[in-house]
Amino acid sequence: MKQYALTLNAQIIDQNIDQLKRILKEQNQVLKTALESLGTIHYARWVIIDKYTLDGEDLPAQLVFSSNFDGSVDQHFQDLDSHLGDLLNTIYENCEGYTPNDRVAFLKKTRIKEAAFYQGSPGRTVGQVKQERALRDKVLAEINGNNWSGKSAKEIHRSLQDKVLNDPQFEWAKTPAKVPGVNYLGLLLIGILLLILAPFLILWAVFIHFFYERRAETMTDSPNQLNDAHMAKMVKDEDFFDQNQFSQIMDMQKGLPRLITVNFFYLQTRLLVKVLFVKGKLMGIPTIHFARWIQVNDKRRMLFFSNFDGSWTQYLGDFIDKSGWGLNAIFGNTIMFPKTYFLFFGGAYDERHFLAWSRKFQISTQLWYTVHQDLSQSIKNINNNTIIRNELSKNLSEKQAEAFLARI
Repeated sequence: MKQYALTLNAQIIDQNIDQLKRILKEQNQVLKTALESLGTIHYARWVIIDKYTLDGEDLPAQLVFSSNFDGSVDQHFQDLDSHLGDLLNTIYENCEGYTPNDRVAFLKKTRIKEAAFYQGSPGRTVGQVKQERALRDKVLAEINGNNWSGKSAKEIHRSLQDKVLNDPQFEWAKTPAKVPGVNYLGLLLIGILLLILAPFLILWAVFIHFFYERRAETMTDSPNQLNDAHMAKMVKDEDFFDQNQFSQIMDMQKGLPRLITVNFFYLQTRLLVKVLFVKGKLMGIPTIHFARWIQVNDKRRMLFFSNFDGSWTQYLGDFIDKSGWGLNAIFGNTIMFPKTYFLFFGGAYDERHFLAWSRKFQISTQLWYTVHQDLSQSIKNINNNTIIRNELSKNLSEKQAEAFLARI
């Protein structure tokens, strides 16, 4: 079963903004319980984007809902309607054009498409993640509860097969889970296309540098120069669990070439997510569960949501160390980003100013739901547990059995 992303964007009635913020705060736990009752949601959030003036135009406040879920989109709409029920009325009656007699129709009308979407454990449903966690715990209990002195790794593996797979509770584990692999043909085709386009891309990078990057206003503040109240507000919503959330909204830099550039890299991201980034690492970063990029306000602003393991500092540090060029390619097209050179250089590698930029454009997440709150499951754990399941039912060599035991 595939994992999907849903993003809804509704305009908030101007005089109801404070009331909506209060509702999301007061109903926080009730809403999380309702979201959990669907049994198909990995992560979800509601974010209020405050009123904003862009190029002299007053943009209304917006309520954005996002979810990462299993199953079809149509079924997800129906599940939200049936499980949240009147809670949807309480929230969306504060939005323009809400139709309480046909909630699903209203929600569908507010849906917007993601520019790019990444999932760190493709195909693993909420149910599968929970089952495979329980299987790993069972195997670990068997290992810790027995004396394996004098036994080879292969013998231990066979014994675990007998003890665990013959337990009716784990009958399902005899069927291997499908695990996506790298699409080397697709990757080759992308590589060939980029080679063909290379001369044009080099000229484009030179053009962007001399006509846009050199003139762009860039981030000059360090993190300790940012507004203290804003910093405290962002930090207050972090580090409750082993996972964290991150929400950002940024203005795009002006000019059609900037829009062409970011959309080209969105396309590359969509392609690579399908053919290469299928093993739990996004550009070498092994901590991201889900991430999405969304174009809002007629593509004049970029909205970014991420769900990740570990702390905010560690998360951004991984990005800088392993894929700063990727950050530059996409986020370098937004205002105040640290100074980039020829699309890929500088920018995020200026760590002090990049961290300040990240905090400056971070926004509050009014409600954040994670199914992993009680599971403490990192993305590495989730993918590793699937491998344990698949290897448990196989006939392994001694070397393979040693690797299997090292996974537990």
